[in-house]
Amino acid sequence: MTDIATSFETTQLTKAGSGRSFSKLLPQIPLYAWLAILVILPNVLLIGTSFLKAANGGIVFDPTLENFTRAFQSSGVWFLLVRTLATAAASTLIASAIAYPMAYYAARVLRKGQFLAVLLVIIPLWISLLMRVFAWRVILGEKGVLNSFLISTGMISEPSSAFLYNPFAVFLTFVYVSIPFIFIAVYSAIERIPHSLVEAANDCGANGFRAFSTVIWPLSKPGMAIGLALSFLMAVGDYITPSMVGGLNGTMLGMVIASQFGIAGNWPYGAALALILLLAVTVILLILFKVMQVPGILVGEGGNSSPVRRQPKTVRERLCRIGGFALFLLPYLFLYAPLIIIAIFSFNAAKVQVFPVTGFTLQWYQEVLNNAALLAALNRSLYVGLCVLLISIVAGTGFAILFAYGKIAGARWMERVLTLPVAIPGVVLGITLVLAFQLLAIPVGIPRVVLGHATFVMPVVMLTVLGRLRRLDPALVEASLDLGGTYGRTIWNIILPLVRGAIIGGALLGFTLSVDEVVVSLFLTGTQPTLPVWVWNQMRFGFTPSVNAIFVCIGVFSVGLTLIARHFLEPKGVEAR
Repeated sequence: MTDIATSFETTQLTKAGSGRSFSKLLPQIPLYAWLAILVILPNVLLIGTSFLKAANGGIVFDPTLENFTRAFQSSGVWFLLVRTLATAAASTLIASAIAYPMAYYAARVLRKGQFLAVLLVIIPLWISLLMRVFAWRVILGEKGVLNSFLISTGMISEPSSAFLYNPFAVFLTFVYVSIPFIFIAVYSAIERIPHSLVEAANDCGANGFRAFSTVIWPLSKPGMAIGLALSFLMAVGDYITPSMVGGLNGTMLGMVIASQFGIAGNWPYGAALALILLLAVTVILLILFKVMQVPGILVGEGGNSSPVRRQPKTVRERLCRIGGFALFLLPYLFLYAPLIIIAIFSFNAAKVQVFPVTGFTLQWYQEVLNNAALLAALNRSLYVGLCVLLISIVAGTGFAILFAYGKIAGARWMERVLTLPVAIPGVVLGITLVLAFQLLAIPVGIPRVVLGHATFVMPVVMLTVLGRLRRLDPALVEASLDLGGTYGRTIWNIILPLVRGAIIGGALLGFTLSVDEVVVSLFLTGTQPTLPVWVWNQMRFGFTPSVNAIFVCIGVFSVGLTLIARHFLEPKGVEAR
């Protein structure tokens, strides 16, 4: 009887333990499903497809190394790969040489107007990439601003075609687009460095340069690495910019990869090229983060107290300060030149986007209200953005809470894998999603676009919320559980109110990313284009100036979202302690 009782008790304990294990596993199921379907499956399919054959516009399931052999034996592929990587690397380095001093000046030298200085760098990031690139085409074109200026000053007698449709035009545009990415990452890193560390270095006899090289630079290297990686990935995966300002002479590998999934219809070869590009980018990024790695961690944040700055006493010091401020303002002229071009042409009476302007009109703003196709694309973009927002808020917040408070095996690696779509070049991400959605029979159009955008918007929300969760006092959650609160009530009454600002801020940023996305969307939209895709088609087959007007409106709207996001992302009360 004793043996039977012991056996029964053991069975009951085993069942109870299994029930508790299942209850702990249940919240993790969506996490594993997201990883499997939207992250792992697309990349596995990319690898698998690269080893198949193409025939009659389809895929033949016949394993082969033919695609890689063809790629490695092609001098054109090697040339384009080197050109793509070199152009992305060079533009990233030049952009960092501009953005790092700007970020340092804004964080350490500027006394007043820091928020305004940062906001003015962020604003170009929220204006449509297509419109910024198109503005550079207008600036560099034969009848553009640069040629008009050179002719009016007598430097040249007739318009030159040497400024546009070449690798330099692509390089210059990449530099322009990269500056905000690097600035934001570096500014965030420098601002968190405690001022007391620099003061301690000065007290030990270090001059300004010595304090910078031994304190500021080493501690800002991780932020610099993130900015460089984002800039490099953007340039490598962008085939829109080379198409618009590079022409045939500025062709990059991304354009060839995209053509294999479009006109050429050779998906296996395109997958092989995408995989080669992805491997090359991975190697470069691993080297970058290895070189920029800093031992140890920085504890605490130094952004709450401002350093004591000595007033300039001599004329030389005053002149140096004025000169430094003037140099700080120069990159802003570079950043805002295309935006000014967009605004001017939105009121230009001429239909042709060339200088000089012929007169003032509100016709293009009125035309926006009467353009059914444009409004349909706009409504489609907003609908997609809202759907992506809902999915990303629920999934991103839930995953962040799991990583912060749940016991997940390999949590750190799973967190990195979830953010993988953010680190994949846009052209490669679009291809992997097409392969996965084709296998899963997800309809072309809105469903694909929503899921595709969610793959890179959700990590933005997750990382924003997770960063705030890891700064919360863990005693708050422990106290709630000790007082009898369930996990559900603790999350609802304690955690969510404290991270509400991070959720809203991350969601607003993610919404803007979704509405402006074009590279991935081109692979997924089909016959239901979002606004950026519609604009891209207009630029290729018949540009209308009303597009300038709609993007001026979107730019103003994006600035409003940025201000709202900053308000909610500001730590307050117990959340900041």
